Amino acid sequence: MYTRETFERNAAFDAVEPKLHELITQRSLQYAVFPPETKHNAIWDYAIHPNGRHYFGLCAEISYPDYVHFYEYIPEKAELKLLWKLNDSVITHDRTIRPSKIHTCMSFLPDGRIIMTTHTTASAPNHPYWLPWAYYSHMWEGYAGSNVILYDPESGKVEDWGIPVPRETIYGGIYDAKTNAYYFGGYIRGHVYRLDMATRHVTDYGQAAEYASFRFVKGLDGHIYNSSKSGRLYRINTDTKQLEDLGLDIPQSSDIPLSKFHNQMIAAENGPDGRLYMLVAYNDKLFAYDYAKNAIEAVGDFRPTEFQAYDWTPVTHSMAFDQYGTLWYGLRFQGNGRETANWLISWDFLNGGVPFNHGIAGVLERNTTLFCEMYIKDDVLYGADTNHALDPPGMFQIDLKAVREDRHLPRLTCRDPYHYINFKDGLQLYGDTLLQDAARYYDMFAEGERDGRFLAQNPDTFRAANVSVAKIWKHTAIEQSRVNRVWYDERHRIHAICGNEVFTHFIIEDGIVVSQEAIDGYEPKHEGVDQAFAHVKLPAHPGRQYLAVASAAASISNGRRLVGTTDGMLAIVAGDSVFALGACAPHGPVHDMAVTSDLTKVYGVAGDPSDLGMVFSYDDLNGVQQLGRVHFSDPNKVGGCGLSSEPYCIAISGDDRKLAIGVIDRLGCVYEFMI
Repeated sequence: MYTRETFERNAAFDAVEPKLHELITQRSLQYAVFPPETKHNAIWDYAIHPNGRHYFGLCAEISYPDYVHFYEYIPEKAELKLLWKLNDSVITHDRTIRPSKIHTCMSFLPDGRIIMTTHTTASAPNHPYWLPWAYYSHMWEGYAGSNVILYDPESGKVEDWGIPVPRETIYGGIYDAKTNAYYFGGYIRGHVYRLDMATRHVTDYGQAAEYASFRFVKGLDGHIYNSSKSGRLYRINTDTKQLEDLGLDIPQSSDIPLSKFHNQMIAAENGPDGRLYMLVAYNDKLFAYDYAKNAIEAVGDFRPTEFQAYDWTPVTHSMAFDQYGTLWYGLRFQGNGRETANWLISWDFLNGGVPFNHGIAGVLERNTTLFCEMYIKDDVLYGADTNHALDPPGMFQIDLKAVREDRHLPRLTCRDPYHYINFKDGLQLYGDTLLQDAARYYDMFAEGERDGRFLAQNPDTFRAANVSVAKIWKHTAIEQSRVNRVWYDERHRIHAICGNEVFTHFIIEDGIVVSQEAIDGYEPKHEGVDQAFAHVKLPAHPGRQYLAVASAAASISNGRRLVGTTDGMLAIVAGDSVFALGACAPHGPVHDMAVTSDLTKVYGVAGDPSDLGMVFSYDDLNGVQQLGRVHFSDPNKVGGCGLSSEPYCIAISGDDRKLAIGVIDRLGCVYEFMI
């Protein structure tokens, strides 16, 4: 039984004026929610077919390991009609992380078929949580990779085109008729890909986002736009079929800490004035991109005035313009791990209007929480509602004419317990039954805290007391940003040699590039190391002895050498003697190693170009330790966020307190870790 103390500990938001708990006019809303016994708990893609029919994917997230189901929403009947289940249509493997979702990837082919891809945010059946990075290299229990699915609404036929990128989970995609290609992004590594629909050939453009950036949108100029996690705008040029950096960063919000590392374009619509309008997570501004000028302008704060006094983080996921040029969107807020209901907002900014709150979008005892997608057709707003805690999701339609007519009339007050448990005066407003009515949500909070403790105890990233990232790709042409060598000078500044064909010498101090200078070239650090150890038998995986070739070496104490191989194995070599240490990474090669000043501890980087990369260490006391991949997201750190899957070079400062890691991903970076 939960108590008042439970309520007080979990309520994250200050009391607000009672009017903000009011619902939209109820005569405008039709809301079809899956029955309570439904275990699937999310919808992350929804689209209206040119034939007028509505399709969406019913997803399983986090706590429920199951496969995605595909549905049709029939507005005239408020019916949710099951069309197919992935596990009945595609060969699956029950031990693996489940393809549980379709995420912002549906497009319509000229022949009427729907192309989409699977995604995952559900665990494997025997895993305690969703662990895609931790099991990336696990053959039997990791995620095999997302499937490309084609569905024919007329015949009902489901086609599985297979997995275009092994191990990657696809996060957003769009079809382009001009190039007859499907473009999509990867959640785990941040790469962008092109699937040629005629040949089925897949092109990897390389890393375009730190990770997890999904909103691909077709511009009025015919090109395809998206942004990185941190807000760098890029496009796929459909004339040249090339990925292009536009050199523009979506401005961060100085008042929202999350904006410093999570500032991605999360919703985008072409406006009546010919510009691309963007809502950003997490930010409080609406932005407009001018195609002709290649410029971003802040239109204004999208929060209605009555919300601007509160220190909450605004969240939006979709928007649409109506026939009058007014923008409609859902608005909710986050804070201290909690979230509010979802308010329906309109903003006629093209005619000088201000954002207007029409009330919480929902019915009396169930508000909406997040509009993952929305469309306006014949003055009716259609949308998918998701992530109402772990409750089943739903589909809705809102008559905008009725909303406009009733905008100033008295409205009913929300009675959703999930809404009130988040406000400090919620118990007073809702009544004494709140703790009982909201028991399943407090159960969810407790489960979330357990999950948080588990993840903290089982990190898959390289952890350090402090970390920063210098994003070299923002200081030079992206194609020339790979980092080939790093070292420290006597002032503990990092020096980095970057480039493929054109080379630049960078100096970095506390995560900031302080100088850069063009140079002619550089000397590879481990050139000739294969021949230097050709006389000894290095360790190997059985059957892959031909890969027992030295790829990097470092001098350690007592005249010994630590040697890494092209297959990710380590050994200590002393003269002709070899002591095998085993694998330092799931896959090789070992790229580089650096040694402390007393020659007793070695740090290194290893990994296949298609893997996640691994930072490892060795010392005589602890042996070989795999320390994790290179990734952090923290608004208090220089650079905000970074994720790189190809760590390539490494150095230790003269005082043995700092570790520099350079990467050769398309988005070249230099990280510094305080060790």
